[in-house]
Amino acid sequence: MLRPGLKSIWAVLLTAVVLLSAGLPVHARPGFFNRDVGTGAKPLSSSTPSGKLQEVAPPGAVQQLRQELQRHRPSLRLVNPSNDTIVATQELELSFEIDDWPLNNDPELGLGPHIAIQIDDRSPLRLSDSDGNRLTVRIDDLEAGSHRFSAWAAYPWGEAVQSPGASIQGRVHLWQKLQGTQPDRDSPWLVPVPPAGEQGLQPLLVDWLLWNAPLQNLREGDGRWRLRISIDGDSFLVDHQEALWLIGSNGASSHDIQMELLNELGEPITPVFNNQLVHLKAPSGPKPGWMRSRLNESQLARLSGSPEPEMPETTVEQPKEAPQKAEQPPQLAPVEIEAETETEAETETDPIAPENSDHETPQSPLAQDQATAEASQPTPTKEQPADNDLPMNTSENNPPVAEKPTESLEQQAKTEAKLMPSSSLGGSARELLNSDGRLRKP
Repeated sequence: MLRPGLKSIWAVLLTAVVLLSAGLPVHARPGFFNRDVGTGAKPLSSSTPSGKLQEVAPPGAVQQLRQELQRHRPSLRLVNPSNDTIVATQELELSFEIDDWPLNNDPELGLGPHIAIQIDDRSPLRLSDSDGNRLTVRIDDLEAGSHRFSAWAAYPWGEAVQSPGASIQGRVHLWQKLQGTQPDRDSPWLVPVPPAGEQGLQPLLVDWLLWNAPLQNLREGDGRWRLRISIDGDSFLVDHQEALWLIGSNGASSHDIQMELLNELGEPITPVFNNQLVHLKAPSGPKPGWMRSRLNESQLARLSGSPEPEMPETTVEQPKEAPQKAEQPPQLAPVEIEAETETEAETETDPIAPENSDHETPQSPLAQDQATAEASQPTPTKEQPADNDLPMNTSENNPPVAEKPTESLEQQAKTEAKLMPSSSLGGSARELLNSDGRLRKP
């Protein structure tokens, strides 16, 4: 029989053992990552897309937009209500603040950078309008009880920005909390991130957010979780957080994407919250701007929310005037000279030759022809009168011929002046010509 003092000591020790046991992890409890190396189970290895699935590069426009938006570091904060707050109203209003993220929605190219908000397992709400840096969304169809939400800065195609501070998660309760309806504060839970528009466009965007899961792949063998992705019946395992672009060859217009969060041994982790299915409907309407193979500078600026490049100023082209003809130099009237006046011969020589030059000054072809014609004609002498002075032949053998009208010397001089080209030569060049315009013999 124990003494009363010993009974008190045993009671204290028993209580301590119970309390310590309650704090130990229980591997059978869903939601905890198993690290029981004594079981001999081999951790699952990651795999690549298989079957009809093939990983491909993103569309060209996606690559352009990602490069353009890499300079931004979005920071998202919950303003109202505070996390884990009880709200006594039927209409829930959530307010956020976003910094360094250019929200935009182009009427032609579609949704640009935006904020996506998902409540429970509903489809995300996408916000592109803000009051300054404040965004507000009102939801009036939530049932009473506890709800979880997550929000993230999203690229135009819907992918979540993975930089620190770009996404947040929390809980809110309408009227009162309901235990067991939501993951515990520190439990991991999965959020599938569908593409913007939720259409089954090829290539398919496969993306997700994972809350409260430990970091891994920092060193070899530190993997604690796996994500099993199944698309239209083909499955593969991933162990890193990175969006994928996939194509399939089954020709389906709509697609079902299932995501399951597993521990390293392949066991489900709280499957009620971490086994999600996303249905992508068949594509309809024109393709969004981010599906293009390439964007020009203006389209890239509009879809990324950046200022458009300045276009060069265009000037109105004036009508061309008809080309004006070159003004002809005024024609000089022929100079009338007396018969005794010296005539000037035209020459196209370059510089004027000196007086004592042994070379003759070249003449123009017209002057040369004129001189040749005149040299071939006989010169009238005193013994032989000129043709104009000969009497009319009245012999019988030669019938009379009408006499030509005789021109005066003044008229002849005028005629010769018109036929002979004028010259502006002077000096020694003038002295090379006779008074009748012929070249003076040396």
